Amino acid sequence: MYIPAKINANLARILQKYLLLPLLYFIIPTISFAQNSSDSLFQQKKVIQDSLIKSGFWEAQVEIDENDNLQILKGRPYYWHSINVSEDQLTSDIPFLKKLKGEVANQFVLNIQIKEYIIENYHRNGYPLAKASLSIDNLNDNQIQASINIIAQNYILNDSLNIEGDSQVVNSTYLSNVLDLEYDKPFDIKAFNNITDKISELEYISLSSLPQLAFANNKAIINLKIKEERVNQFDAIIGLVPEGSRTNLTGQVDARLRNLFKRGVGIDMFWQKYSANSQFLNTRIQQSNAFRSPLGVNFGFELLQEDSTFLQTELQIGTYYPLWNALKVGLSYQRFTNNILRDFSETEVLNIDPFRSSMVNAVLLNLEWKRPLTYPELEDYIFAQSNFSFGQKEIINYSALPMAWQNVPENSNTIRGGFKIHMQKVLWKRFLLEVIPQYRAIQNPALSQNDLQRLGGLQNLRGFDRNFFYTRYFGLLNLNYRYFLDQKSSFFLLTDFAKLLANVGWVYATGAGLDIKSQNGWFRIIYALGQETGNMPDFSQGKVHFGYIAVF
Repeated sequence: MYIPAKINANLARILQKYLLLPLLYFIIPTISFAQNSSDSLFQQKKVIQDSLIKSGFWEAQVEIDENDNLQILKGRPYYWHSINVSEDQLTSDIPFLKKLKGEVANQFVLNIQIKEYIIENYHRNGYPLAKASLSIDNLNDNQIQASINIIAQNYILNDSLNIEGDSQVVNSTYLSNVLDLEYDKPFDIKAFNNITDKISELEYISLSSLPQLAFANNKAIINLKIKEERVNQFDAIIGLVPEGSRTNLTGQVDARLRNLFKRGVGIDMFWQKYSANSQFLNTRIQQSNAFRSPLGVNFGFELLQEDSTFLQTELQIGTYYPLWNALKVGLSYQRFTNNILRDFSETEVLNIDPFRSSMVNAVLLNLEWKRPLTYPELEDYIFAQSNFSFGQKEIINYSALPMAWQNVPENSNTIRGGFKIHMQKVLWKRFLLEVIPQYRAIQNPALSQNDLQRLGGLQNLRGFDRNFFYTRYFGLLNLNYRYFLDQKSSFFLLTDFAKLLANVGWVYATGAGLDIKSQNGWFRIIYALGQETGNMPDFSQGKVHFGYIAVF
């Protein structure tokens, strides 16, 4: 039975799944330039017939009729009877090949599976030149006997990583560990292919050209040409605020240091004193691939002093591991402490939310995909992080609390969690939409005012004072509509929307800003006006942030 050139549904599925790319490669150029030529038709005939045979239809025939149409006779399918394997001239047994017995003898599927086997068992274990050949030994009725010969060839070890360009920027031993290229270990082709992606995740260096690979005396020599990226940042603002007969010092310091000791050690520190007796400190130290292992380590410390009411600290020590590409999973120990700094009068106890001293020991699970941008750039981008912690909370000096504040358990379980996603999408040549949704919540039966999460300020909800809102949960959406003056400098409009506890509801902010990136720094000015739903805007309450961030 002849099948017209509009091939039947079953055959079309086979051609689409396994032959689409080779057919397009050979047929499309022919149709484009010589659609009516006999050479083109004969070439199509040969490609289709050869592809059908390799798909398991050994009796397939393709003919050209008098009207120059292709007539295809598919024939009956052939099945694998046996597949014998030899590895370096020794008979071998590969389990997944046994499962193919009785299946249609599709060489395309078989070659894909053999290729994956070669990559995993040879190319990743010191045999980057290993190859396999398939031969058909016997066709009996509609059964096929085949053999596969795998030749490992030379055993290759990692020899050296040669760094050119800014070669003194990073320690070569540390970089070898980051790239999984340990000296005298079997050469792994996957590790070599991942070099570009792994270096793109390092802020402080980049590649000037593609990695180069050479073999000599059964050793692999990798050459990298790198250049240093200026990513260290420092920003400081000092202010004087008169208060009666006194003058109070306020201000903030924001520092980001990367690649300390040439081994990828990073330090982040943010300090802000936003009133006479209120200050905030956040520090973090981290290093990826520490101690010549894939593991990273991190240490964090946070301090918040709110007027003369309470002092809160958080200590975090943990490790993280790269799971896949840019995805990292971390596990940390957290210790939260809340200390009340003064006694409350009976009137305060009856009229304000409770304040209690407490301590929480918790375990934190953290997931992070990619790394945050150093500053806005005109490119599509996405970054995501999520964390979840579970801990045990103990109220300190429970018996000394006012009776009205003893209406909660002394010991209880506490859960915290949330996520943040940073997305950028280039809309037109110079226009970019920046979308940052995030959510955080805390659940505990003994929550106090000083346990709540705080929202407000330039770092999250712009247009409000820092830590203006206290809430058990919040959902926040930051939107920036950027017009880029050049690749890294932009003017932008902003809108922030946040949903807090029911007694607060929705709040939002609008404003505008300017980011200008120069060779030695980053100039930023932002004006934002925040307001709660239902209230009229008060332009006198707008917040302005002005600063110059030195980049070195």
